[in-house]
Order: sequence, then structure tokens, then C-alpha cells
Amino acid sequence: MTTPNPPTILALDPGLRELGFAVLQGNRFITGGVIPLRLLPRADRLPEARSRIAALVSLHQPRTIVVEKTYRHPVPWLDELHEITLCARRLARKHRLHFATYAPQAVRQGVVGNGKARKHEVAVAVSLRIRQLRVHLTQDRRWKESYWYNLFDAVALGLHHHAQDNPPSRSR
Repeated sequence: MTTPNPPTILALDPGLRELGFAVLQGNRFITGGVIPLRLLPRADRLPEARSRIAALVSLHQPRTIVVEKTYRHPVPWLDELHEITLCARRLARKHRLHFATYAPQAVRQGVVGNGKARKHEVAVAVSLRIRQLRVHLTQDRRWKESYWYNLFDAVALGLHHHAQDNPPSRSR
């Protein structure tokens, strides 16, 4: 008897400079990356992020979209970050997908075991689970480390969500 494929998760680490994304099937990494937005004029970043998220949903047809929790902010350009989350939520509703947000501290606690873990610690924990991402751990420039942390954060979100939906067995 074959086991059905676990549901596909699209995890997003929102940002207006870089947008991290990961596609997981259960806890198996399918693909991921970082969408650079920093080179675009500020006015074009949010529309580009919306367009790219819609394309990811169309291409990978996830069952769930998971986003790092953001909040409304009185400063307009900071509020645009929250708009990425709202865009993902609207797409989930439109395509009848599950939608979840998690606070960064909850994700770090779930993946690293420390809610105050630094980005590098999250990256190491993720790369221990997904070996193919180890190549992004060591970089020759600080900006490259920061760039790839967006991918690691997105993968951590997906792994955390999968663990919430599929808690480990409590039987001994």
C-alpha cells in the first residue's frame, strides 16, 4: 500500500528587500529561494511581491500558505510589509487554501528549541534537516549571508507548520 503524498506548503518570509520562499511537501524540501526586490524602485516592490507570490501559488498549487507574522504599522513603507501577508491571505482565500501565520519566536522555538535564536542558528538547524541547503551557510560576503537567511527563515516556517499539523507520536 502506498502512502499518499503529504500536502504541499508554500512558506513565505516577507520582506520588501528580499522575499524568501520555500515549497515543502510535508517536511521534504521541494524548492525555495529568495526574490530580490531591493533593486526595484520602492513603489514597484509591493506589486512585484504580489505578482511573484501569485505565480508561486499557480506553479506549485500548495494546500497551505504559511507566512511569518507581520503587523499593521503607521509608517507607510513598514505597513507595506504587512500588505505582503494580506496578499498571501487573499490568495489563500481565493484558491480555498489553508493559511497560517507564526511569530518568529514560535518558529525559532519549534525549529531550534530557542525562541531567541539568531538567524545563523536557524540556518544551521534547517541545514541539518535539509542537507542540500548547507551550501548557503558559508558565504564570502556578509550581504550574501543576510540574503540567504530569508530562504532559511521560509524553510523554518514550513517545517514549523508541518510539525504543528503532524505532532510527533506521544506513545513510547
